[in-house]
Amino acid sequence: MTKSFARGLAALSLLAVCCGQAFGFGAVGHNTVGEIAAQLIKGHRAEAEVKRILGPVSLRDIAVWDDCVKGIDTGNEFKYAVTGRFAECAVFENNAEEEARMRDYVKRNFEQCLPKPGEESCNKQYHYANVAIQRGRYVPGAIGTSDHDLVPALKAAILVLKTGKQTPPMDFNEREALALITHAIGDMHQPLHMGSLYLDADGKPYDPDTQGADAQTHTVGANAITLPKPDGTPGGNLHSYWDGMPGRLSAEQLAAMPALAKDVPPATGNPDDWPVQWASESLLGARDAFDGMSFGPRQQSLRGPRWLATPPANYDARSLEQTRLNVINGGARLAQMLESIWPDKAEKTDKK
Repeated sequence: MTKSFARGLAALSLLAVCCGQAFGFGAVGHNTVGEIAAQLIKGHRAEAEVKRILGPVSLRDIAVWDDCVKGIDTGNEFKYAVTGRFAECAVFENNAEEEARMRDYVKRNFEQCLPKPGEESCNKQYHYANVAIQRGRYVPGAIGTSDHDLVPALKAAILVLKTGKQTPPMDFNEREALALITHAIGDMHQPLHMGSLYLDADGKPYDPDTQGADAQTHTVGANAITLPKPDGTPGGNLHSYWDGMPGRLSAEQLAAMPALAKDVPPATGNPDDWPVQWASESLLGARDAFDGMSFGPRQQSLRGPRWLATPPANYDARSLEQTRLNVINGGARLAQMLESIWPDKAEKTDKK
Protein backbone atom coordinates (compact mmCIF):
# COMPACT_ATOMS: atom_id res chain seq x y z
CA MET A 1 0.00 0.00 0.00
CA THR A 2 1.44 3.39 -1.00
CA LYS A 3 1.89 6.17 1.56
CA SER A 4 -0.52 8.39 -0.36
CA PHE A 5 -3.19 5.69 -0.31
CA ALA A 6 -2.62 5.15 3.42
CA ARG A 7 -3.10 8.88 4.04
CA GLY A 8 -6.25 8.79 1.93
CA LEU A 9 -7.64 5.91 3.96
CA ALA A 10 -6.91 7.72 7.19
CA ALA A 11 -8.78 10.77 5.94
CA LEU A 12 -11.71 8.63 4.84
CA SER A 13 -11.87 6.88 8.19
CA LEU A 14 -11.87 10.23 10.00
CA LEU A 15 -14.61 11.50 7.71
CA ALA A 16 -16.70 8.44 8.45
CA VAL A 17 -16.38 9.03 12.18
CA CYS A 18 -16.92 12.78 12.33
CA CYS A 19 -19.30 13.53 9.52
CA GLY A 20 -22.67 12.38 8.28
CA GLN A 21 -22.89 10.73 4.91
CA ALA A 22 -24.06 13.43 2.56
CA PHE A 23 -24.77 11.70 -0.71
CA GLY A 24 -25.19 8.44 -2.62
CA PHE A 25 -22.82 5.71 -1.44
CA GLY A 26 -21.28 8.30 0.88
CA ALA A 27 -17.97 10.06 0.37
CA VAL A 28 -16.12 7.06 1.78
CA GLY A 29 -17.61 4.69 -0.78
CA HIS A 30 -17.05 6.98 -3.76
CA ASN A 31 -13.56 8.06 -2.76
CA THR A 32 -12.54 4.45 -2.18
CA VAL A 33 -13.90 3.29 -5.54
CA GLY A 34 -11.87 6.04 -7.21
CA GLU A 35 -8.75 5.22 -5.21
CA ILE A 36 -8.96 1.50 -5.97
CA ALA A 37 -9.27 2.23 -9.69
CA ALA A 38 -6.35 4.67 -9.55
CA GLN A 39 -4.18 1.94 -8.06
CA LEU A 40 -5.25 -0.65 -10.64
CA ILE A 41 -4.63 1.52 -13.73
CA LYS A 42 -1.09 2.49 -12.70
CA GLY A 43 1.33 2.02 -15.57
CA HIS A 44 -1.45 1.78 -18.14
CA ARG A 45 -2.51 4.25 -20.81
CA ALA A 46 -5.69 4.94 -18.82
CA GLU A 47 -3.60 6.45 -16.02
CA ALA A 48 -2.00 8.93 -18.42
CA GLU A 49 -5.38 9.87 -19.95
CA VAL A 50 -6.93 10.43 -16.52
CA LYS A 51 -4.00 12.66 -15.59
CA ARG A 52 -4.33 14.58 -18.87
CA ILE A 53 -8.00 15.31 -18.21
CA LEU A 54 -7.95 15.93 -14.46
CA GLY A 55 -4.53 17.54 -14.00
CA PRO A 56 -3.83 17.88 -10.26
CA VAL A 57 -7.24 16.50 -9.21
CA SER A 58 -7.08 12.82 -8.27
CA LEU A 59 -9.48 10.10 -9.39
CA ARG A 60 -10.28 9.67 -5.70
CA ASP A 61 -11.39 13.30 -5.39
CA ILE A 62 -13.27 13.57 -8.70
CA ALA A 63 -15.35 10.55 -7.61
CA VAL A 64 -17.51 12.86 -5.44
CA TRP A 65 -17.74 15.78 -7.89
CA ASP A 66 -21.18 14.82 -9.20
CA ASP A 67 -22.51 14.97 -5.67
CA CYS A 68 -20.74 18.23 -4.89
CA VAL A 69 -22.43 19.94 -7.86
CA LYS A 70 -25.75 19.35 -6.10
CA GLY A 71 -24.68 22.35 -4.02
CA ILE A 72 -25.34 24.65 -6.97
CA ASP A 73 -28.54 26.59 -6.23
CA THR A 74 -30.44 26.81 -9.52
CA GLY A 75 -32.90 29.23 -7.96
CA ASN A 76 -30.22 31.70 -6.88
CA GLU A 77 -28.19 32.53 -9.97
CA PHE A 78 -26.47 29.13 -9.90
CA LYS A 79 -24.39 30.03 -6.86
CA TYR A 80 -22.61 27.33 -4.89
CA ALA A 81 -24.57 27.38 -1.65
CA VAL A 82 -22.98 24.76 0.64
CA THR A 83 -19.38 25.90 1.12
CA GLY A 84 -17.83 24.21 4.15
CA ARG A 85 -20.71 21.80 4.68
CA PHE A 86 -19.20 18.69 3.13
CA ALA A 87 -15.53 17.95 3.75
CA GLU A 88 -15.25 15.82 0.62
CA CYS A 89 -16.10 18.83 -1.56
CA ALA A 90 -13.38 21.08 -0.11
CA VAL A 91 -11.09 20.48 -3.08
CA PHE A 92 -13.69 22.15 -5.34
CA GLU A 93 -14.66 25.00 -3.01
CA ASN A 94 -13.17 28.49 -2.63
CA ASN A 95 -11.74 28.04 -6.11
CA ALA A 96 -13.25 30.29 -8.74
CA GLU A 97 -12.34 28.01 -11.63
CA GLU A 98 -13.76 24.91 -9.98
CA GLU A 99 -16.97 26.64 -8.95
CA ALA A 100 -17.38 28.00 -12.48
CA ARG A 101 -17.09 24.46 -13.79
CA MET A 102 -19.84 23.31 -11.44
CA ARG A 103 -22.14 26.14 -12.46
CA ASP A 104 -21.55 25.54 -16.16
CA TYR A 105 -22.30 21.83 -15.83
CA VAL A 106 -25.54 22.38 -13.95
CA LYS A 107 -26.71 25.10 -16.36
CA ARG A 108 -26.37 22.61 -19.22
CA ASN A 109 -27.89 19.67 -17.35
CA PHE A 110 -30.58 20.76 -14.88
CA GLU A 111 -33.74 21.07 -16.99
CA GLN A 112 -32.88 19.79 -20.47
CA CYS A 113 -34.61 16.45 -19.72
CA LEU A 114 -37.84 18.38 -18.98
CA PRO A 115 -38.40 17.17 -15.39
CA LYS A 116 -41.97 16.39 -14.53
CA PRO A 117 -43.64 18.04 -11.53
CA GLY A 118 -42.09 16.64 -8.36
CA GLU A 119 -39.01 15.25 -10.14
CA GLU A 120 -35.47 16.33 -9.36
CA SER A 121 -33.34 18.32 -11.77
CA CYS A 122 -31.85 16.31 -14.63
CA ASN A 123 -28.29 16.17 -13.29
CA LYS A 124 -29.60 14.70 -10.03
CA GLN A 125 -31.56 12.06 -11.93
CA TYR A 126 -28.30 10.84 -13.52
CA HIS A 127 -27.49 9.17 -10.17
CA TYR A 128 -30.16 6.48 -9.94
CA ALA A 129 -32.96 4.42 -11.40
CA ASN A 130 -36.00 3.12 -9.51
CA VAL A 131 -36.59 -0.23 -11.18
CA ALA A 132 -38.97 -2.55 -9.32
CA ILE A 133 -36.97 -5.44 -7.87
CA GLN A 134 -39.43 -7.90 -9.46
CA ARG A 135 -37.76 -7.22 -12.84
CA GLY A 136 -34.48 -8.81 -11.76
CA ARG A 137 -32.64 -7.00 -14.55
CA TYR A 138 -32.44 -3.52 -16.01
CA VAL A 139 -35.04 -3.19 -18.77
CA PRO A 140 -35.19 0.15 -20.61
CA GLY A 141 -38.73 1.48 -20.57
CA ALA A 142 -39.71 -0.27 -17.34
CA ILE A 143 -41.26 1.80 -14.56
CA GLY A 144 -38.46 3.66 -12.79
CA THR A 145 -36.24 4.02 -15.87
CA SER A 146 -35.81 6.97 -18.23
CA ASP A 147 -33.56 8.12 -21.06
CA HIS A 148 -31.47 9.99 -18.51
CA ASP A 149 -31.32 7.68 -15.48
CA LEU A 150 -28.07 6.25 -14.15
CA VAL A 151 -27.57 3.72 -16.97
CA PRO A 152 -28.11 6.02 -20.00
CA ALA A 153 -26.11 8.76 -18.26
CA LEU A 154 -23.18 6.38 -17.73
CA LYS A 155 -23.36 5.20 -21.33
CA ALA A 156 -23.52 8.79 -22.57
CA ALA A 157 -20.42 9.74 -20.58
CA ILE A 158 -18.53 6.73 -21.92
CA LEU A 159 -19.46 7.73 -25.46
CA VAL A 160 -18.05 11.23 -24.91
CA LEU A 161 -14.66 9.84 -23.90
CA LYS A 162 -14.62 7.30 -26.72
CA THR A 163 -15.90 9.45 -29.59
CA GLY A 164 -16.60 12.99 -28.40
CA LYS A 165 -20.28 12.55 -29.34
CA GLN A 166 -23.14 13.72 -27.11
CA THR A 167 -26.35 11.88 -26.21
CA PRO A 168 -29.09 14.47 -25.59
CA PRO A 169 -30.51 15.44 -23.16
CA MET A 170 -27.15 14.83 -21.44
CA ASP A 171 -24.38 17.33 -22.21
CA PHE A 172 -20.90 16.54 -20.90
CA ASN A 173 -17.43 17.80 -21.70
CA GLU A 174 -14.50 15.42 -21.31
CA ARG A 175 -13.79 16.22 -17.66
CA GLU A 176 -17.46 16.02 -16.71
CA ALA A 177 -17.78 12.68 -18.50
CA LEU A 178 -14.85 11.22 -16.56
CA ALA A 179 -16.28 12.56 -13.30
CA LEU A 180 -19.68 11.05 -14.06
CA ILE A 181 -18.25 7.65 -15.00
CA THR A 182 -16.22 7.54 -11.80
CA HIS A 183 -19.21 8.52 -9.70
CA ALA A 184 -21.91 6.55 -11.53
CA ILE A 185 -20.07 3.24 -11.29
CA GLY A 186 -19.91 3.83 -7.54
CA ASP A 187 -23.62 4.65 -7.38
CA MET A 188 -24.40 1.58 -9.45
CA HIS A 189 -22.81 -0.58 -6.75
CA GLN A 190 -25.11 0.86 -4.06
CA PRO A 191 -28.08 -1.43 -4.79
CA LEU A 192 -30.78 1.02 -3.74
CA HIS A 193 -29.56 3.45 -6.39
CA MET A 194 -30.79 0.92 -8.93
CA GLY A 195 -33.56 -1.20 -7.43
CA SER A 196 -36.68 -0.04 -5.61
CA LEU A 197 -39.35 -1.86 -3.64
CA TYR A 198 -42.87 -0.62 -4.33
CA LEU A 199 -45.35 -1.18 -1.47
CA ASP A 200 -49.13 -1.02 -1.21
CA ALA A 201 -51.21 0.53 1.56
CA ASP A 202 -50.76 -2.58 3.72
CA GLY A 203 -46.98 -2.69 3.28
CA LYS A 204 -47.09 -5.58 0.82
CA PRO A 205 -44.88 -5.69 -2.31
CA TYR A 206 -46.46 -4.10 -5.36
CA ASP A 207 -45.37 -4.53 -9.00
CA PRO A 208 -45.98 -1.27 -10.89
CA ASP A 209 -45.16 -2.83 -14.27
CA THR A 210 -47.94 -5.41 -13.98
CA GLN A 211 -50.36 -3.79 -11.52
CA GLY A 212 -50.14 -0.25 -12.89
CA ALA A 213 -48.07 2.79 -11.99
CA ASP A 214 -49.22 4.29 -8.68
CA ALA A 215 -47.24 7.11 -7.09
CA GLN A 216 -48.58 6.10 -3.67
CA THR A 217 -46.64 2.81 -3.89
CA HIS A 218 -43.29 4.40 -4.78
CA THR A 219 -40.69 4.16 -1.99
CA VAL A 220 -38.20 6.21 -4.06
CA GLY A 221 -35.35 3.75 -3.74
CA ALA A 222 -36.25 3.18 -0.07
CA ASN A 223 -36.02 6.87 0.82
CA ALA A 224 -39.65 6.50 1.96
CA ILE A 225 -38.89 3.43 4.07
CA THR A 226 -37.90 4.28 7.65
CA LEU A 227 -35.95 2.14 10.07
CA PRO A 228 -36.91 1.96 13.73
CA LYS A 229 -34.90 3.55 16.53
CA PRO A 230 -34.10 1.35 19.55
CA ASP A 231 -37.30 2.62 21.19
CA GLY A 232 -39.35 1.54 18.17
CA THR A 233 -40.10 5.03 16.85
CA PRO A 234 -39.21 5.90 13.24
CA GLY A 235 -35.58 6.76 12.60
CA GLY A 236 -33.61 7.40 9.42
CA ASN A 237 -34.53 6.05 6.01
CA LEU A 238 -33.28 2.80 4.52
CA HIS A 239 -31.65 4.45 1.50
CA SER A 240 -29.47 6.66 3.70
CA TYR A 241 -28.57 3.62 5.78
CA TRP A 242 -27.09 2.00 2.68
CA ASP A 243 -25.42 5.22 1.54
CA GLY A 244 -23.62 5.37 4.87
CA MET A 245 -22.50 1.74 4.96
CA PRO A 246 -19.03 2.27 3.37
CA GLY A 247 -18.20 4.70 6.18
CA ARG A 248 -18.61 1.86 8.66
CA LEU A 249 -15.93 -0.29 7.06
CA SER A 250 -12.71 -0.41 9.06
CA ALA A 251 -9.44 1.15 7.96
CA GLU A 252 -8.04 -2.37 7.64
CA GLN A 253 -10.88 -3.44 5.36
CA LEU A 254 -10.40 -0.36 3.18
CA ALA A 255 -6.64 -0.88 3.02
CA ALA A 256 -7.09 -4.45 1.78
CA MET A 257 -9.36 -3.47 -1.11
CA PRO A 258 -6.89 -2.66 -3.92
CA ALA A 259 -5.25 -6.08 -3.60
CA LEU A 260 -8.63 -7.80 -3.46
CA ALA A 261 -9.87 -5.82 -6.45
CA LYS A 262 -7.08 -7.27 -8.57
CA ASP A 263 -8.78 -10.65 -8.22
CA VAL A 264 -12.19 -9.45 -9.44
CA PRO A 265 -12.86 -11.35 -12.70
CA PRO A 266 -12.64 -9.21 -15.82
CA ALA A 267 -15.95 -8.08 -17.25
CA THR A 268 -16.93 -10.12 -20.30
CA GLY A 269 -18.65 -9.28 -23.55
CA ASN A 270 -18.86 -5.93 -25.30
CA PRO A 271 -17.90 -3.04 -22.96
CA ASP A 272 -20.89 -1.13 -24.37
CA ASP A 273 -23.07 -3.69 -22.60
CA TRP A 274 -21.33 -3.51 -19.22
CA PRO A 275 -23.51 -0.73 -17.75
CA VAL A 276 -26.66 -2.81 -18.28
CA GLN A 277 -24.94 -5.97 -17.00
CA TRP A 278 -23.81 -4.22 -13.82
CA ALA A 279 -27.16 -2.49 -13.35
CA SER A 280 -28.90 -5.86 -13.58
CA GLU A 281 -26.53 -7.33 -11.02
CA SER A 282 -27.26 -4.38 -8.74
CA LEU A 283 -30.97 -5.09 -9.02
CA LEU A 284 -30.34 -8.57 -7.66
CA GLY A 285 -28.37 -6.91 -4.87
CA ALA A 286 -31.39 -4.72 -4.15
CA ARG A 287 -33.47 -7.86 -3.74
CA ASP A 288 -30.96 -9.00 -1.12
CA ALA A 289 -31.16 -5.60 0.59
CA PHE A 290 -34.91 -6.06 1.10
CA ASP A 291 -34.81 -9.79 1.86
CA GLY A 292 -36.28 -10.74 5.23
CA MET A 293 -37.79 -7.32 5.93
CA SER A 294 -41.39 -6.70 6.89
CA PHE A 295 -43.20 -3.40 6.49
CA GLY A 296 -45.98 -1.65 8.34
CA PRO A 297 -48.98 -0.01 6.67
CA ARG A 298 -48.50 3.13 4.64
CA GLN A 299 -48.50 6.36 6.64
CA GLN A 300 -48.87 9.80 5.11
CA SER A 301 -46.38 12.54 5.92
CA LEU A 302 -45.78 16.07 4.69
CA ARG A 303 -43.23 14.57 2.29
CA GLY A 304 -45.50 11.84 1.00
CA PRO A 305 -46.07 8.15 1.81
CA ARG A 306 -43.87 6.42 4.41
CA TRP A 307 -43.53 2.81 5.59
CA LEU A 308 -41.85 1.60 8.78
CA ALA A 309 -39.57 -1.39 8.18
CA THR A 310 -38.60 -4.20 10.53
CA PRO A 311 -35.26 -5.68 9.42
CA PRO A 312 -34.17 -9.25 10.26
CA ALA A 313 -31.85 -9.83 13.21
CA ASN A 314 -28.69 -10.27 11.13
CA TYR A 315 -29.37 -7.36 8.80
CA ASP A 316 -26.54 -5.08 9.92
CA ALA A 317 -23.71 -7.59 9.51
CA ARG A 318 -25.17 -8.90 6.26
CA SER A 319 -25.47 -5.42 4.77
CA LEU A 320 -21.95 -4.44 5.78
CA GLU A 321 -20.47 -7.49 4.08
CA GLN A 322 -22.53 -6.88 0.95
CA THR A 323 -21.24 -3.29 0.92
CA ARG A 324 -17.62 -4.37 1.35
CA LEU A 325 -17.87 -6.59 -1.73
CA ASN A 326 -19.72 -3.88 -3.67
CA VAL A 327 -16.99 -1.31 -3.06
CA ILE A 328 -14.30 -3.75 -4.17
CA ASN A 329 -16.25 -4.64 -7.32
CA GLY A 330 -16.98 -0.98 -8.01
CA GLY A 331 -13.30 -0.04 -7.92
CA ALA A 332 -12.28 -2.99 -10.07
CA ARG A 333 -14.97 -2.31 -12.64
CA LEU A 334 -14.14 1.38 -12.82
CA ALA A 335 -10.57 0.42 -13.66
CA GLN A 336 -11.79 -2.09 -16.25
CA MET A 337 -14.03 0.52 -17.84
CA LEU A 338 -11.27 3.13 -18.03
CA GLU A 339 -8.90 0.61 -19.60
CA SER A 340 -11.57 -0.33 -22.14
CA ILE A 341 -11.99 3.33 -23.07
CA TRP A 342 -8.23 3.80 -23.34
CA PRO A 343 -6.72 0.38 -24.12
CA ASP A 344 -2.99 -0.04 -23.99
CA LYS A 345 -1.46 0.13 -27.45
CA ALA A 346 -0.27 -3.20 -28.80
CA GLU A 347 3.48 -3.45 -28.99
CA LYS A 348 4.87 -3.37 -32.49
CA THR A 349 6.98 -6.31 -33.61
CA ASP A 350 9.94 -5.86 -35.91
CA LYS A 351 9.61 -7.49 -39.28
CA LYS A 352 12.73 -8.74 -40.97
